[in-house]
Amino acid sequence: MVDWNDSEKRKAFRLALQGVYRSPGELAIFVDEELNEHLDSLVEGGTHEQVVHQLIQWARSSQEGRSLDQLYAAFKRNNPRHSAISTLEQQDFVPRSAAQLTQGDWDSLFEHFIPEDLADLVRAFRKGFKQAVGVEFKRARPEVISLTGLLQIRELLERYDDDNQGPILAVRFVESVILELQRSDPLKERDLTPLGQWRDRITQRFQVPPPGPSPEQLTGNHAYLLVALEAQGDRFIVYPELHITGAAKPISFGGRPTTCSFDQVAEQLSKWIKQAETTSEVSDCENGEVTLELFLPCDHLEEDIATTWKITDKRKEEIALGKHRWFLVRSFDRIGDRQLCKALTERWQKLATGEREGFHLIEDWSEELQEKGALGASLKDLRVTVLQLAAPLPADAGKRRDLLNGIIDGAVPIALWSSGTEPGDANTLKADFNSLLAGDLTNFTELARQWRMQRSASASAKSIRLLCDRPDRWPNLPDPNQESDLLVAS
Repeated sequence: MVDWNDSEKRKAFRLALQGVYRSPGELAIFVDEELNEHLDSLVEGGTHEQVVHQLIQWARSSQEGRSLDQLYAAFKRNNPRHSAISTLEQQDFVPRSAAQLTQGDWDSLFEHFIPEDLADLVRAFRKGFKQAVGVEFKRARPEVISLTGLLQIRELLERYDDDNQGPILAVRFVESVILELQRSDPLKERDLTPLGQWRDRITQRFQVPPPGPSPEQLTGNHAYLLVALEAQGDRFIVYPELHITGAAKPISFGGRPTTCSFDQVAEQLSKWIKQAETTSEVSDCENGEVTLELFLPCDHLEEDIATTWKITDKRKEEIALGKHRWFLVRSFDRIGDRQLCKALTERWQKLATGEREGFHLIEDWSEELQEKGALGASLKDLRVTVLQLAAPLPADAGKRRDLLNGIIDGAVPIALWSSGTEPGDANTLKADFNSLLAGDLTNFTELARQWRMQRSASASAKSIRLLCDRPDRWPNLPDPNQESDLLVAS
């Protein structure tokens, strides 16, 4: 089945086990239920990486009827679509004589890229390499400290083509490039059709197998119920839209726009949550629940909806929104703003790579920074990705609104502040901020979970307001120039 004498195969299997069973506890359940063994009796302990390695060594040398093949078979039963399976079970990618792309192939691919694409291409190369080869690039080539140019990426692709891995790696790379460029260009101003045609041509010529699931698919998709509130005098037109990670278009679930007061939005949420979570698409997601993304106008960004909005649950009981559901607050005023969207995309790319250079802390307000438009200009100049306001916002409603508008105009993906107007313990507030920002900021389900946990764990965190936006998931609002789009239930 698999040549376990090949150390690269064993390494790929170890990395797959580590990736799926992310802690000794999860691994112990797998070993108990699939092999009827106690993990503690098979390994000596150590780091999780060491424990997985010891398990593989036990299976390889076991004298009790166990084998590495049996361990692998159990893994395969539980994870039949894991990308490592195709890597482990094929002896070579393709015969050498059929595995070489021509210089014309590479020329016709790289002519579509410009220097500004480098960050997207670096991420695409690393993702494509992991899918094609089965290991992280930094593990396979630790001597390559960083990828610094388009020519370097091309040379690496050509070098692996010489090692008989060319077509698969090339196709996986281009598949990832298309996804990255789509995220970087949410307004779809760039025609990516030629890249798709190149991918299809190479796939057909070398009979490249279909890809395994993406890392996001391996950990489970997430469902997001986007709810946008458009102010119309003292009432709101409220638009619901259901999104699933990995799905190109919104999911139909029966929710329709309605007009109501701000306090009545929770009643609509109760209905829409129920409708969304009865769809098969949401049922197939990781936890079968939707995370709410609430697009609020600037005047309502500081509303304590976690406690004031009550959701009617399946038992017909009313529960505060913050207890019933993971949710995040996003900005209605950014929807459809092309300039803001482009700037937000640039900041988002930095967050997606784990870069923390754009984190910015404000501990006190200078007179200059409180001038109208000054905060937004400063955030743009500094290209801030995460803003932490440890200084309380002014009590004056006009100045407070100006600063919130500055956060919106500054295209900051993540912003945190306290709703209080009195100076509090800045150190405690900063500690709350740091705790909330410790996780994956680009996974909004995880971010919403962390925010709820933080509000429950810390009394000071209850006043924290969080505004977050991402450039690749916006609601599709009606076109005001199309009269048919403006018909909304009242």
